Amino acid sequence: MENFVKVCLTVLTIWNLFGTEMVIVSAEVRSSGSSYFVFQQPAYPRDCKEVSNACSSTHNASEVYLIKPDGYPEPFEAYCDNDLDTGGWTVLQRRILDSVNFNRSWKDFRNGFGFLGSEFWIGNEKIAYLTNQKRYQLRMDFENVAGETYYVTYDDFRISDEWGKYYISSLGKFLISDELKIEWCPANEIFSNETCERTCEDPDTCISATSRTESEQCVCVSDYLREQGQCIPLNQCNCFVDEKGSVLGVGDFYVNSGCTRRSTCQNNQIIEASYQCSDHATCAERNGVRKCYCNTNYEGDGETCTSVLPKDCYELYVSGTRSDGVYTIYPDGWSSGIQVYCEMESNGGGWTVFQRRSSASVDFYLGWLDYKNGFGNKNQDHWLGNKYIHSMTNQKTYQLRIDLRDSASSSYYAIYSTFSITDEADKYRLSVGSHSGNTGNDRLSYNNNRQFSTKDQDNDGYSSYDCAEGHRGGWWYRYYYYYSYCSTSGYYCYFFPDGSYCRYCGYSNLNGDYDGSTRGTYMFWYSSSLNTYGCSLQYTDMKIRPV
Repeated sequence: MENFVKVCLTVLTIWNLFGTEMVIVSAEVRSSGSSYFVFQQPAYPRDCKEVSNACSSTHNASEVYLIKPDGYPEPFEAYCDNDLDTGGWTVLQRRILDSVNFNRSWKDFRNGFGFLGSEFWIGNEKIAYLTNQKRYQLRMDFENVAGETYYVTYDDFRISDEWGKYYISSLGKFLISDELKIEWCPANEIFSNETCERTCEDPDTCISATSRTESEQCVCVSDYLREQGQCIPLNQCNCFVDEKGSVLGVGDFYVNSGCTRRSTCQNNQIIEASYQCSDHATCAERNGVRKCYCNTNYEGDGETCTSVLPKDCYELYVSGTRSDGVYTIYPDGWSSGIQVYCEMESNGGGWTVFQRRSSASVDFYLGWLDYKNGFGNKNQDHWLGNKYIHSMTNQKTYQLRIDLRDSASSSYYAIYSTFSITDEADKYRLSVGSHSGNTGNDRLSYNNNRQFSTKDQDNDGYSSYDCAEGHRGGWWYRYYYYYSYCSTSGYYCYFFPDGSYCRYCGYSNLNGDYDGSTRGTYMFWYSSSLNTYGCSLQYTDMKIRPV
């Protein structure tokens, strides 16, 4: 194809002396060399039919010509097919080798694209002007892979302008060259070699090309999915979700923007259910999936999240930690962690220690805030802190183990099947289960369901006397008993003198003075199994482990 435009008339341009506008005029060139022009209306052909008529006296080849439909601002190039029938066909579109991408924008289809000598779309705006100046016939020529050709025609073709979205306003009567050569696709389908047709049941998976028996066949178009042999719009699939604007595959789910409802495709139907994030989760969209995601240091499905950080020494033990020492754990409510002493090498391991007494180096006759927040050295003598003990013992079910060493250096232990304390509002009230061990006597159940008392907070249940002052410690004291006769025997170390009487507020006091100056002030566990009935203990510790 020559790289120029053929024009079948003489066109000259001159400047209008009275302005800056270019005027197009037509004139016949005279051999006499006359110096005047004959002005007349622009003489560009309005379509290829007029090109054919204008050039009838010369060879009228099929190629690119200039045309200018009525009302169109400027002449433009068009490919004229003058080899078909009697010629004069204005070609609107040609596709041959798939060398030009037709998946384009509105603007591209409005203005046109491609190459007139090969594949192109002339442009909707040009087609609108063309088809609205006369009555036109539309002819569509096809050639299949076998080289067979056929065509169809519509005897009255016209489209609207851009304001009307280039709507096909007329087609007229339809004729076909050879009906046997055309395969018509059902509604919402096109004849294509597309291999990514999808179904309502599995909208995310393309139909495999290996399942096709022919290279080209009818497939669902655009946003249509196949269901039971038919192509239907997305929103007619049973598992279509309005908010998502797409279809769920069987077993897939969709969570709404507030993470309050979950839609699941089951048995080709949408099942709606309420949905709520865990306190340790965030509603978010990640990798295209919106749901509840567990926060950092937690794991789970978002509705339920469990900490991946150790909540106690037992979780450390299970994860492989086997040495005694101070470690950081993360009980419920303590995201920054707390330090505790973990007993890993004895008694089965995994024990979280919250009390130890081995010397008189740490004073345990302290106030409420000290016992609330904790004091001492975690590696040595200490009280962990009631606020931490409360958090730990209310996140799981724990057992309590108390290890003792009496004044003869003999070791004993007591185990309580359950152990917990309430919060500060309830004064860290004690709750213990059944007792076992070799201490001989259960000396903590007597104080069960009692609130914690210190020298500056008297919660023993008796308004006229302060058991914490009498026993010089912080403990779950019970309202006191008194005896009119006060024995001088050292076996009764749990008595403390009060004038001519002796009083006591329990049979155990592991937070009393390490070396009591008077009776009743010692740390003690009163039992006939221990030396001197458990008075003047050398060592105690208290620790918990999940049941």
